[in-house]
Amino acid sequence: MNKGRKKRIAAAAVVLALAGGTATYFLTRKTEQTQQGPTVQVERGDLRETAAATGKIEPHVQVEVKSRTSGEVVEILVKEGDTVTQGQVLVRLDPLDAERDLASAKVSLEKAKADLTAAQASATVAQIEHTNKKGDEALAKKSADLGLGNADAVRTTGSTTKVAAANINLKNAQVIAAQTNLKTAEIAVQDAETRLKETTIYAPIAGTVLDIPVEKGTIVSSALTNMSGGTSVLTIADLSDLRVIGAIDEAQIGKVSPGQVVEIRVDAYPDRVFEGKIERVSPLGKEVSSIVTFDVEIIVVDKNKGLLRSGMSADVEIVTSELKDVLLIPLLSIETSGRSRFVRLPNGEQRPIKTGTTDGSRMVVLEGVDEGDSILASAPASSARSGGTARPQSGMGVMGAPPGGSRR
Repeated sequence: MNKGRKKRIAAAAVVLALAGGTATYFLTRKTEQTQQGPTVQVERGDLRETAAATGKIEPHVQVEVKSRTSGEVVEILVKEGDTVTQGQVLVRLDPLDAERDLASAKVSLEKAKADLTAAQASATVAQIEHTNKKGDEALAKKSADLGLGNADAVRTTGSTTKVAAANINLKNAQVIAAQTNLKTAEIAVQDAETRLKETTIYAPIAGTVLDIPVEKGTIVSSALTNMSGGTSVLTIADLSDLRVIGAIDEAQIGKVSPGQVVEIRVDAYPDRVFEGKIERVSPLGKEVSSIVTFDVEIIVVDKNKGLLRSGMSADVEIVTSELKDVLLIPLLSIETSGRSRFVRLPNGEQRPIKTGTTDGSRMVVLEGVDEGDSILASAPASSARSGGTARPQSGMGVMGAPPGGSRR
């Protein structure tokens, strides 16, 4: 009896142990399949793909004003920040030397006029003398023909007539020389008047005065005669037309084209985004440190562009594509195995997916999941330890994702 009872007790213990082990197995498996980690939901939204660049705020038109003549600055009529109109007086130079040169030129002009008058009078006298000599020669010939004169008188009057004719040519040449001297004197007066006008410097364009590197008393050199290009007097820019010249990497330039929308950010206004538009994409790349970039010219079209200042550093994001109402999932939730991509459901099940473009943090899903589905926010650590080929999807090099991704 004792032996049979012991056998029954032992058998019951084995059954209980097996039941407990089985229950533990199924409970553990159920727990493992319940959830493998934090989850996110597949959601619909908008995705924008961008290309990033940096540059500086620059006016489209900026003029460095220089003087056409040399002289001393005696008056500065504007200050930095002033808005000026085209033709407005900016700076005056000392006009004393220019006034003296003009006066001297006018004296020379009057002398040239007098010399011309004298030359013309001399030519008139020579013409009269020539007429008289021709009359004397004709009379001498007629007298000789009538036997009242001799051949010597004819020869003498003929010679004087030739001398009178040559004198006419001489006087006419003197008139031409006097006329030339008069024209030269007139040009000298015009030049002197121009030099005097150039002592007053006018605004070549309408705009804002950015810089005045000279002061009253500064001696400026002429931009026309000085080998170094002359002295800069002012810098004026049209701040109503601001541009940003950014450098785009060659890997992104294929997606950039004129007319695309651009978001511009500057450090001075960290919470504000200024709107821009691409005006021009350079067809020629520039290589610096083995990196090829292309210049992109961006027009600032924001209504508040008056807040910007020339020379500000700017970060720009060019919207190269924009998708509306698409399925989106985080990049970290995507795993790859060979050429396949998939996500994991909360119970650990792999779900193959077909993907589209990315903004560097999220990716468009074309097939495999629906809106509202829950997926693991990132690949479970167990898959990385299992020795498989599955790996989380990063934001670098994913179907055209821009380096650094998008800010959105």
